[in-house]
Amino acid sequence: MKKMNKTLKFGGLLAAAMALNACASMNVFKDSGTDQAAVAPPVTAPATPGVPGVLSAAQIKTLLTGKSWRWKGPKNAGVTLYASDGTSLVEVTGKGTTQGKWEAKDGQLCESFSPAPFLPQGVPMTCQPFTGSAGNYMVGQATFNLAS
Repeated sequence: MKKMNKTLKFGGLLAAAMALNACASMNVFKDSGTDQAAVAPPVTAPATPGVPGVLSAAQIKTLLTGKSWRWKGPKNAGVTLYASDGTSLVEVTGKGTTQGKWEAKDGQLCESFSPAPFLPQGVPMTCQPFTGSAGNYMVGQATFNLAS
């Protein structure tokens, strides 16, 4: 929490969830007033642990915990701060902030998001493939780069 408070002081609320990319791919953040309930979450295949290029749940958790990650998806961008207790703070550029929950699975990042003015329904837990190495990562269709 100390780091979260420091982040708030030095640049506003930093956050953004790779999984907000999941929201972007589900058209949750479209600019039109389309009913969000009609959008189905994406289906992802389970990862195969031990396969080259597939990160374990422990590796994903170590990469994300206590850090802010800049992400850019097809429809949105922002920053997400991943706390060690499985919560996140998410800032979607130009839209606002929300809180979330996250967990890592082998080869996947799973996230949910609380309702916010730009996301009235919130988003239930959705898992996306997590791939990459050496600071260049993809979560679903979103690119992820370390922000702090």
